[in-house]
Amino acid sequence: MQTETDTEWFVPDTSVEVRQGDLLVARSLQTGKVEEICLVITADCDISKGKFGRQLACLRVLPIDRYVRTNWATKKLDKLKLSERIKLRGQVAKWHTQFLGSESSITADAATDWVMREEPEAICEALQVPEKERKKFNAALSAFRGAIDALDANASRDKLAQFVAYRAAVLRRDIEQSRQEVLADAQKESEALPEDAFLLTSLPQVSEDGAVVLLREIVGIPYEAVCYRVTDAEAETSLLRVGRLHPTFKYAVSQAFGALYSKIGLPPTYEKRCKDVTMSLTSITLE
Repeated sequence: MQTETDTEWFVPDTSVEVRQGDLLVARSLQTGKVEEICLVITADCDISKGKFGRQLACLRVLPIDRYVRTNWATKKLDKLKLSERIKLRGQVAKWHTQFLGSESSITADAATDWVMREEPEAICEALQVPEKERKKFNAALSAFRGAIDALDANASRDKLAQFVAYRAAVLRRDIEQSRQEVLADAQKESEALPEDAFLLTSLPQVSEDGAVVLLREIVGIPYEAVCYRVTDAEAETSLLRVGRLHPTFKYAVSQAFGALYSKIGLPPTYEKRCKDVTMSLTSITLE
């Protein structure tokens, strides 16, 4: 028999009704494929007293490989795309400023459109980039165009494949090297997930490879849709309970969820002042 130290989960008797920490799974009746996984977050006292309105509050759960392929990769790709757009704008603005003799007002959108519309050599000519600087500038423009082309070529694939391809083009790596580096980063960052995610090491009857609870993604589940036996999950809207978190982990998820939504957002000016204060510590002299 597994204990709380062996796994986060146990399986309640089918006579025990749904409670906080229950894992609910929706499967396709035709294929048996898991289509939705969620974790009940409504408090036990509210469930027992029927004080949850028309639906139970649940948090979406993703197997860790799917989390990496979607949520994690999307954030990484968006961050890299933004970084490359800003970098491109700076490179174009540098030579545009020299050409104009005054500060360039070209935007990141305008720079991107120009680079995708014109060949790098034509842009070099238009900006009168010195011959000795053209090779480097031309290479930067070509790499940016190649990254956009890589995204277009992988548009039908998942976000992880798009991120790998885009990163490979930006850094001029081959795809396999980029894939290995990206997965190494994913492995490292999965050990220290962002504050809106909670790592579980397994999902009973679903996956032994781990999963991520998405603390920002709340879904409503009708109480009547929850089933406790496979034979009762006969409708497309049915959700089968496949396990329940041990109290330690149930309260840990609940605490992380509560902490996220009770966090007070502080103004950027305050954060800057805090940084200024800590930076001033470098001026302390020894007495």
